[in-house]
Amino acid sequence: AGLPPGTRVLSNRWDLCVAARDRGLDASFSDFELPATADLELIACRVPKERAVVRHLINRAWHALAPGGRLLLWGGKQTGIKTHGKEAAAALGGAPEVRKLGTDYLAVATRTGATLHSLDDADYEALRPLLAYGGRVLFTKPGLFGWDQIDPGSALLAAQLLQVFADGPAPRTLLDLGCGYGYLSVAAHAHGAGAITATDTCAAALLACAKNFAAHGIAGEVVPSDCAEGVAERFDLVLCNPPFHRGFAADQELCARFFRAAAGHLHRAGRALFVTHRVVPAATLAQEVFRSCEQIAATPSFQVHLLKGPHRAALT
Repeated sequence: AGLPPGTRVLSNRWDLCVAARDRGLDASFSDFELPATADLELIACRVPKERAVVRHLINRAWHALAPGGRLLLWGGKQTGIKTHGKEAAAALGGAPEVRKLGTDYLAVATRTGATLHSLDDADYEALRPLLAYGGRVLFTKPGLFGWDQIDPGSALLAAQLLQVFADGPAPRTLLDLGCGYGYLSVAAHAHGAGAITATDTCAAALLACAKNFAAHGIAGEVVPSDCAEGVAERFDLVLCNPPFHRGFAADQELCARFFRAAAGHLHRAGRALFVTHRVVPAATLAQEVFRSCEQIAATPSFQVHLLKGPHRAALT
């Protein structure tokens, strides 16, 4: 908020990019595609969860920073910030500098070396066919939710689609809310869903989801959006495996936003399928915005609810 108007900002999160533009900043949205211009004085980023993503960012930072430019990384102790700080300093050619910053730690690395001591980022930029659904590959990459194994909650929701569509009929229009790399969209398409709109805030997720739409011949679109804000269409069905953590901390309100967004994007006769961890009070959250909430599947860890009768709010 203290940056002067016109300052160049890049974010891999659509919601932060929109907020920056609203404040007059020159914001761009990409999957850490830092410019190889060697003219930036400062790059600042909260540490991502996946080590490969952090290492990719450090490698790209060397090409973007001017000599003497600084890379600032911050995060809690549990993020591995001290190790990331040491690796950043070694890659950029300087001495590590890590200090306490409130409840977090701040790591500062200065580009002093003439050459990059490149870190192994597991070929982060490449989308890779690691997973499969129905015998066909799913493309994914490090840093995405469930990127190296199918999330059991999403798999539980997908297993309900055959019966839900049979009771339906199959939806002509479907919203995948917080799509990730598109697993639920692919599953819905395999069971006969019509046009699918997939939304997410993460640039890497959107790239992978678009790749999977193309690979599976899915009709629809992949849209950068925070909880489907700006999506004017209403749908027959919404699928969602909502986040219930922000970073490393549980955040029930974040989860509740997805229930409200689903209700606001359904036709009056539309339905929503949500899978949540058992610690999430899904029925309570759903009943605030839906007339009917039925648990249709559960495991010791996850629960799936079928929601009907949305209390619709105006779309934004």
